[in-house]
Amino acid sequence: MKVKLVFSVMIFLITGCAKNKEVKIPISPEEIKEAINYGEKNASLTFTEFTKDWTIDYGYEYGKGKATLITPFLRVALLAKNAKEKNQKLDMKIVNLALKDMSDKIIFRVTIYGDYPTFGKTAKFYLEYNGKKINPISSYTSFYSQFARDYTHISEGEVKFSNKEIPKDAKVKLLVFYLPYEAEKEKPKETICTFEFDLSKYR
Repeated sequence: MKVKLVFSVMIFLITGCAKNKEVKIPISPEEIKEAINYGEKNASLTFTEFTKDWTIDYGYEYGKGKATLITPFLRVALLAKNAKEKNQKLDMKIVNLALKDMSDKIIFRVTIYGDYPTFGKTAKFYLEYNGKKINPISSYTSFYSQFARDYTHISEGEVKFSNKEIPKDAKVKLLVFYLPYEAEKEKPKETICTFEFDLSKYR
């Protein structure tokens, strides 16, 4: 009798925990359909063209760059675009997994411009909301940059923040810090690039 009771309690705890850990999809089925249609319809566009409405771009110059807010809608649209380009059927399991993974996050893809090959490794990111500076839960920038015109170096990456204390209609600032080449004394000690996003304006 005791064994049965213990077994029943264990089953209850396991199933109860599983229910508590169920992750809510951050957008509705209708929005998912709209995102898929958007991705398939615009599959021929480049990434820059495709994500233009979600991107703040300050131009091609040292100390500047661009940041793209990867919303759940845009994430699904990009998956649909990728599948269309490869003439593949979009796997809805992958869509659901991607949406669940980002349900508690705010994600940005960034491109920054520096003046030496490894400047990207010095990059630091913060999200500012209501005067509070929030550290990322993960960030990545290319260790060695791409060399482009005008002797400019390009570093690309991705940064993720928890959205736990940030409303969906919040106004936030993405702050990017990185160091210039040490030998160039006339430049400031630290370069700061700030991207201001009104989350309510991005689907």
